[in-house]
Formats: sequence, structure tokens, C-alpha cells
Amino acid sequence: MERSSLARIVRGVEYVYAVLALFALTQGPVYQLWSASAGALITSPEPGIPHVYFASFIAVQIPALMLVFRGVRGSFFIKPSNLMLALLLGWLSATVLWSTLARHSLVEVVALVCTATFGIYLVTRFTWSQRWLVIGGAMSLGLASSLYAIRREWPGASNTTGDYWIGIYFNRNSLAPVAAIALIAALALIMVMPRLLRVREVSMIAVSLLLATVAALILVRSKSQTSPAALLVACGCVVAWWVARRVVSRMMVDHHWWSPMTFTLVVVAVVMGFTLWSIGDLPVASGETSTFNSRSALWSMSWSGFELKPWQGWGWLAEWHTPAFFVQGNWWAIWDTTWSHNGYHDLLLGGGVPAALLFGAYVIASARALDRLAIGEASIRLLVAAFVLTASTQESFFIGSHFLWAMLVASFCVVESRELESVEQQHTAEVTPTSA
Repeated sequence: MERSSLARIVRGVEYVYAVLALFALTQGPVYQLWSASAGALITSPEPGIPHVYFASFIAVQIPALMLVFRGVRGSFFIKPSNLMLALLLGWLSATVLWSTLARHSLVEVVALVCTATFGIYLVTRFTWSQRWLVIGGAMSLGLASSLYAIRREWPGASNTTGDYWIGIYFNRNSLAPVAAIALIAALALIMVMPRLLRVREVSMIAVSLLLATVAALILVRSKSQTSPAALLVACGCVVAWWVARRVVSRMMVDHHWWSPMTFTLVVVAVVMGFTLWSIGDLPVASGETSTFNSRSALWSMSWSGFELKPWQGWGWLAEWHTPAFFVQGNWWAIWDTTWSHNGYHDLLLGGGVPAALLFGAYVIASARALDRLAIGEASIRLLVAAFVLTASTQESFFIGSHFLWAMLVASFCVVESRELESVEQQHTAEVTPTSA
């Protein structure tokens, strides 16, 4: 077999792997895979199901980790955004040393680092257009599997009382983000198609429109409030950035010190923060909002827990598994939970003020890097990042083994060809500074 043919086969296998791995990181497939084993815990309690989940997620990411460590050079971490991400992950890893439940923090930190690396993998191994083929394929598998589960009336695939869809994800707020990213993927694929009316391009556009239609239908039928609202905020953020970019261009402001995207994200964050503050009695969203679900008492407890350990934190994601955490604040007794349902509270509780500052620096440095990209690519990247950042005010999405954390890292990661090993040595695709 010729070397070129073998290279194409290997590359095709990597495409399949990337799609399946990202599909697994939507979590529903892995939970479904081991759902039968969960019923045998009485007779076979070891290993516990959380251990099996962790092992499964790590296993599917190992090839990506190996490829990233093989190809990324040391200069990759000189870029401010990548350096801030490394420092953030380093600080959260250090919290294991003083965590109130180190055995839990260690597992969660390992998962966080691995999934962040998987996000980098998507950028360093696939060009801009290739990446969205992978993302679109993974989201399509999630939506198709959910429709199949609903059609076959799998237990828990739909809620007859509330008349909403859940699919394979056990929770409508886990199905809706998959549909939302699928919508964005369809838009991105249409944008990257060459302006040629050839059969291939027309077919891809038709498939993208079909994906968008199915994703919109599932998003509506899930009756999730968080994802549609976050998607609207993200769209507004992109429009605001366009306006800011236009104004800066007209005023001929020096881009070296002024970043329209950073300005936009800061303004949107302030507006959202003020809105959520004004709705409730505390600096969190009220339980009476029609846009987001009721979480005010839960967040009140998170905030009071942060005030107890404002600098070092409780250890990454350890607080909700620590008995001492439940003797303070106002407990939300509607149902048992081990999540704060707010990614920013997770950062404050897990790593204190340093974690929040490092995350803010990461977002700002990344926004400055995205400002230098072509407007089309930067718009889609901003759309994804703003969606995840907004949705994380309502859910714990800054976690390992979850595709939205990988999507956020991939959206913020900008690499240049000099920061990688020879592209020809990695794969046959061409990587350029703007396409990566």
C-alpha cells in the first residue's frame, strides 16, 4: 500500500475517533452504556459507578492527549491565553493539597485537565472547517440517538407529565446544549462551504440545513430555559462585537492596546451581572425569573460557603461532598444535589479568588487573540464561547469530562503553525495561522 493511501486511512480513522470521543463527552452515551451496571450495585458494589464513568471518559481521551503532547511545542504556552489556561489548571490542581475531600478533587482535576487538552486537540489537529465537521458529526450522533430513544420510548427518554424531551441524556438541560451546539455547527458549516454550486457543496449545505432543523426542533421540545436564553445572549454578544469592531475601525483606534471583543465581553458580563443582581435579593439570579430555573437558595449557600474560604477555596469541586459545607448558609431542600449549578460559584468555591482572577485573565487574553482572526471565524468562536459562558451561570459546565468545557477551550485556543511540529508529520491536512 502506498504511503499516501495509508496516510489517508489513518487520517480517516482519526476523524472517526474525534467524532466518537466528542460524542462520548456529551456524557449521555457513557451514562447509557453503564446504566445496566448501575442496577447491579447491590450484588456487585465495586467498582462504584462514578469510578467507571471516570475511567470511560479518560479512556476515550487518551489518544487525543498523546497526539497533543506529541505535537505541541513549548512556544505554545508563551501565548498569553494559553499561559493563563495553564496557570488556571495549575492552581486548581494545587487545591488538591488543601482540599476538604482530596480524593474527590484529585479525580475532578485530572478530568478537567484532560478535557481541556481535548479542546486543544481539536484545534491543533483539525483546521477550522475540519473541526466543525467533527463537532457537527458528534452533535448529530447525540441528536439522532436521542430521537431514536424517544421514538422507541426508552425509559426516561421523555417526560410525559411535562411533555418535554430528554433523549439519552437523563436531563433536558443536558440535551439542550447538544442541540444548541448543533445549531452553531450547522451555521459554521454553511459559512465555510466554498461559494461554488458543485454537488459536494450543495449536499453539505443541505445536510447542514437538515441538522439545523432537527437541532431547533429538539431544542424547542426539550423545553429547556437555559440553553435558548444563553444562545440569545451569545447572538447579542456577537452583534455587539460587530458594532464595537466597526466603531473602532471608523475611529482608527490602535488594536494593539484596544480589543473590541474584550470590551464587548466585559460590557455583556456587567449587564448580565447587574440584571441578575437586580432581579433577586442577593448577587445571584432570583428563583422567580422566567428565563432561568429557580436556584437562588442554592446559590445563596454557595456564596456563603465562598465567604468562609475566600482565598484558598474548599478544593476543586470538593465543597458539595464535604459535611462541613452543609452547616452554613441556606440549604435548598427541593432535591438532593452535589452541584452548585453555577460554574462561577464552582471556581470561587473550588479555588477562591485566585481561580476567579485567573479565569477572568484567561477570558480576556483569549478575547484579544480572537480579535486578530478573520471576522467569520472569530464570530463563530465568540458565539460558542459566549454561549458556554452564559449557560454556566445556571449550570456547572466548567467541569472535566464534559464537551462544553472542551468547546470553550477550543473556541479560545488560537495556535500558529510555528507552535506545532511539522504539519506534514502530524497529518496530511494543511494548518495555517488563521485556519487553526
